[in-house]
Amino acid sequence: MRSLFYTLCGLLLCSFAQAQSGNDAVDYLNFFNQEFAQLQDIQIEYSSVLAHLGSEIAEQKRQALLARAQSTHDRFKNLQPHPKDKGIRNNALKVLDVMLKMGQTDYLAQAETKTGCSDCFPTILLQTELIDKEAENLSKAMGQTQKSIEQFAKDLDIELLDGDESPETLLGKIGRINGYLQEINLATLEVQYADAAIVAALNEKDIESAKKQVKALAKATSNANRRLKQLERIKEDATVIYQAERLVTFYEKATKDLYPKMLSAFDKKGNVINEKVDLYNNSIATLSRNIQEITNKYMNAKLQLQQRHIPKPKAKIART
Repeated sequence: MRSLFYTLCGLLLCSFAQAQSGNDAVDYLNFFNQEFAQLQDIQIEYSSVLAHLGSEIAEQKRQALLARAQSTHDRFKNLQPHPKDKGIRNNALKVLDVMLKMGQTDYLAQAETKTGCSDCFPTILLQTELIDKEAENLSKAMGQTQKSIEQFAKDLDIELLDGDESPETLLGKIGRINGYLQEINLATLEVQYADAAIVAALNEKDIESAKKQVKALAKATSNANRRLKQLERIKEDATVIYQAERLVTFYEKATKDLYPKMLSAFDKKGNVINEKVDLYNNSIATLSRNIQEITNKYMNAKLQLQQRHIPKPKAKIART
């Protein structure tokens, strides 16, 4: 989830434009513009590597982006403010402070400490909430920086011109797609974790616990359906949402049919009743076959959505 930090970086100063003049005030504005533009270029490449080559290889770019954010922060800190600067430098530093914090903080570890579990949906959900809370701080800092820039330009009669094909346009699209996929992931992960709890209980021959977990799965599918219905669709996708809905629907049906059949095959000691061995095995086979098929289609749809709309990396990346 750390990658969200870089997606948010793409929203930075999205309406910042090249100022046309020839004085020190214009040079001052363009200094900030150029610094952030270089950050954004690295972020585009990071997003490209992440979508096309995977998170392990993208770690190289993640570290490069983090290093660039730090060096940009240092340059801003050492910069002598323009006499008429009423907040650009200070607000830009706040933006980078939050960006660096988001890039360096292990939100998963923080969530695990609070929830007490290392691999469960409540931890994933809390991790997302922690990042979203920090993202709000970043958004506020970016807004203040933008206002400072506009005020500076107004005070010194500098015209700001928006470019139609800026890096921010692409980064905004990447952020929108990744945010959309994150919401879908939360829906599907909730049911997948609930299903895993049933499997774990069955493996332990704890039938009573398995029955409770089936009820928990039914609740999880209801939550997932609600999350998917509330999700604002994006024009780029018609497949991922469909496959996600298929996945949730199958789990929903499993709580009403397959899992009850499987549970009915056990005796009070947690052993499969001889007369119901075929029922149990057939139910497992149906469950496994469908889950694997639907999950594969869902995962492929997510990957294809990213790879269709996020450009391929420009530079060759060395595999370590």
